[in-house]
This record gives sequence, C-alpha cells and structure tokens, in this order.
Amino acid sequence: MKEAEVSIRVALYFIRNNITNENVRISIDGAHIKTNDTIHFDIRNFLKENGCKKIDENDMRWQGSYEVMGYKSKMEISSQPGIGDVRIILPTGFILHIESKKGSNKKGNTEYSLMREAIGQLMTTEYESEKIIPTVAVPYSPKSYELAKRWINYKKIQDTNIHFILVQENGEIINI
Repeated sequence: MKEAEVSIRVALYFIRNNITNENVRISIDGAHIKTNDTIHFDIRNFLKENGCKKIDENDMRWQGSYEVMGYKSKMEISSQPGIGDVRIILPTGFILHIESKKGSNKKGNTEYSLMREAIGQLMTTEYESEKIIPTVAVPYSPKSYELAKRWINYKKIQDTNIHFILVQENGEIINI
C-alpha cells in the first residue's frame, strides 16, 4: 500500500464512520503520485473508485476539495509540506496529527524502520496545542501490529501520547 493510499484510507474511515464532523486535511507529497512520466499512485482513479468526487473548479490538478459521496465532511487534499500527512478534528475538539508511511513487499523488517521514521517526524514537529494527538498510520501487517502493540506500552511513547493506526486493505483500521 502506498503512503498516499494510507492517508486517504484513514480519512475515508473517519468520515464514513462519522468519527469527525469536520473536513479532513490531507497533504500528499507530489513525488508520491508522479515523478516525470512515472505514475506511482493513480490518485484520481483511486478516489473515484472510493466514491469521491472533486468539487472545486480546477479539474487539471489532483489537489483540491473532494466530496465523499453521502457524507457531509469533505477531504481537502494538498501538497503543503510541514503540516502532517492527515489532520482530523474529532468531535471532542482533539486533533489527530497523523504521519503516514507506506507498506513494503520487500524481505526484512521494513515496518520497523518506517514506523520509527514516522515517530521521529512526530517527535520533531512543533505542536501548537495540547489538543494534538500524534499518530502513526501504516498498513496493517502482522509485524506492524506486533510493533504497535509492544511500543504503545513504552514510557516515552505514552509520555508523548503517540497512537498507532493500522490500515487494512479493505479500508478498515485498527487503533492502537
């Protein structure tokens, strides 16, 4: 699963399960979508297949506002660096500040390094509020599940209130 897909699936899950009443902000690095003539993730087709319709006036760009068919909350997709990959305002007023990472089919323990990279990004971000919940989002695998279940009990993870979201291929998520 590509990083952009992880971010969009998280946003769709929170919107479709009415866990947020606000628009969800997603920031995707353009290089995760396309470099030169190589398309890495067909974002337009993925959004269309998942019931999302672009509602702003610029159809030439994949960035913009998207309606999730049948729901009030929308997705605002940009390529703005430094704001986190996904930002979700919960009904409680708390804000999920999510750093997403891709999955990998390579041999070895890629989950370990990718999840640690996301934790590092969260630790070096200046949060503007105590209402921020730093969150790592990665594709579900037995290894990512095992790491998240173990790491959530570490004192430093608990002290910084970092949470984990594991995204399954069917769009469901596991919160840890």
